[in-house]
Amino acid sequence: MEYTIMVPILLVWVILVPMATGWMMEAWVDRRRETALQDVASHVGSTVQQLYFSLSREEIAAGTIIQNANVPPFVESTPYVITVSDKKIENSVILDFYLSLMGTSISTTTRVTLGPNAMWKTSIFMSNSTNACIKVEKSVDGILSFSFG
Repeated sequence: MEYTIMVPILLVWVILVPMATGWMMEAWVDRRRETALQDVASHVGSTVQQLYFSLSREEIAAGTIIQNANVPPFVESTPYVITVSDKKIENSVILDFYLSLMGTSISTTTRVTLGPNAMWKTSIFMSNSTNACIKVEKSVDGILSFSFG
């Protein structure tokens, strides 16, 4: 009689508990990766915004600035890709940064608002590239053209 009751309970413990633990660990790892990717997104967005505020001043001469992004090349041994879309709204330019972890479904976004003299040149940031950087070209008329190098 005891075996009739205990066998199903033991099967549940032997089969379902390890499966549930595996699912919870996968969810935890995905959240950890997503948080790390969001940190990268915030840092890149902040860097672009700081470059804009620094270079849009009138006393800064025209020229090209190349800034190291200072972000890790991998998130938990996996490279990531950053793409940007821009749109002009009234007197500002809004940049949406899209980050995706290669080989996974993990992605995140961040938004940066710049002034009317900013523009984004279509480019892709590959995190594991040796020349991954943020490039800003300031023209004589004060237009700041941002891109990834």
